[in-house]
Amino acid sequence: MVGGVAREHGRRVTMIPGAAMDRVSLLWRLRRRARRGALCMAFFCVSMALLYAICAENSVPVTDAIFGVRARTRAQPRTHSVVKVLRGGAKPVVDPQKLPGVVPGDPRRPIPVLSSPNHTHAAGAAASKRKSREPSGFFAHLLPRPFTRALETLFGGRRRGELSGRVWDDEMSSSMLGSRLRKVVQNYQAMNKYGVEVSGPGGVSSRPKLRGPELLCQLKNKAEVATLTSDLLPFSSLPWAAQLPSKPLTSDLGPYRSCAVVSSAGSLRYSGLGKEIDSHDAVLRFNAAPTSGFEKDVGSKTTIRLINSQVMASDDHRFLSSSLYSSGALVAWDPAPFSADLTQWYNRTDYPIFVQYQRYRRLHPLQPFYILHPLFEWQLWQRIQDNMAEPIQKNPPSSGFLGTVLMMSLCEVVHVYEFLPSRRKTELCHYYQRFYDAACTLGAYHPLLYEKNLVKRMNQGSDRDIYTHGRVTLPGFGRMNCSRAADH
Repeated sequence: MVGGVAREHGRRVTMIPGAAMDRVSLLWRLRRRARRGALCMAFFCVSMALLYAICAENSVPVTDAIFGVRARTRAQPRTHSVVKVLRGGAKPVVDPQKLPGVVPGDPRRPIPVLSSPNHTHAAGAAASKRKSREPSGFFAHLLPRPFTRALETLFGGRRRGELSGRVWDDEMSSSMLGSRLRKVVQNYQAMNKYGVEVSGPGGVSSRPKLRGPELLCQLKNKAEVATLTSDLLPFSSLPWAAQLPSKPLTSDLGPYRSCAVVSSAGSLRYSGLGKEIDSHDAVLRFNAAPTSGFEKDVGSKTTIRLINSQVMASDDHRFLSSSLYSSGALVAWDPAPFSADLTQWYNRTDYPIFVQYQRYRRLHPLQPFYILHPLFEWQLWQRIQDNMAEPIQKNPPSSGFLGTVLMMSLCEVVHVYEFLPSRRKTELCHYYQRFYDAACTLGAYHPLLYEKNLVKRMNQGSDRDIYTHGRVTLPGFGRMNCSRAADH
């Protein structure tokens, strides 16, 4: 060998010195490790994206499997194992808590929401003419849905949300819901817990579709806001009758010039609407929605707080001791059976509303406190059903819709915030809690989807107001001239 060149069987072979050989070997090993590292990182990213997609689709079972049951129950109690006995009787009925997505009925537990996000498949213009948007492309046909969602997440594709387009479409229907929520709605239809008797033109596709002014007048003429007074039977014969107001709410409160109805939606977070909300003459809030710490987004003024009987009965909401409820007037409600009179309802309430009412009145005798007449709730339900092309849930309307109509009876103009979601739409259920579920926007127990359809049709503001501020503008009943609509 001369100069690093040798001959082997007549062939020239270049010999690499030992030190150079070590450097080449080290470089080769580093490159191999880098390639392996890149492959591992890519696999890790795909796995995390896939896990994210699966968790979003099945949050409760996956969370339980990964983090354990206790981690999830800190935010939401389990919705099983408690058989609810309804309306004071000793005979247990079908346990609604064993149905998917049903709000449980144990007043000692916090009020949970549904367990996992659900996504609609709808987009486009009119609901009757649009087709569901499904993932398209080569991989969409070969891979299961979680994999396609993972690829969308990885490569920046927009996740299919609960809503599509810029603003709420007033032809939303249950056919646009995912399978989980559709099953929940079907369960409630089958249960008919309140013995609802369907009548009127609604529930069929051929129903007449009323315009906004006609809807408003129908609401004004056929859904009267009423509250319990001390002269009503059976309350007038009870020892605590004096604790009830002597006059209905509409005689004691208002009239107000402008009012704000502030939903508890998660899309209010980072909205910056606090000053605008507080600029109204009266502000209505719901249940346990706080203002402290969220003033920039939801304001601080509270004129009326509408609460359901489940909040009143829940130990976790500290209804009797929390200062949250001590400002403004309180209005409570509890659903009665559809055809029940006041005596039947008094003996068969969903939650102990009258017991809690008496306790609170003894602690706060000077604070205005009203209870909605249950007939008002079912009158509203009938207005919703009459104007929808399919059967709605046979359960009372949501607090949001009850509060909206309540303020329309007290105010000249009502602005409703984030009842129809804005561009900030999110699966976050409440602005003050970290829990996500599409059912908070689309409804499950309440016919919320259809309530939003009705509000959208009655809206007198612009679509841009909804998109940018989540703000709907509705007229007060006192300013409406319904003689022409009545003649029609």
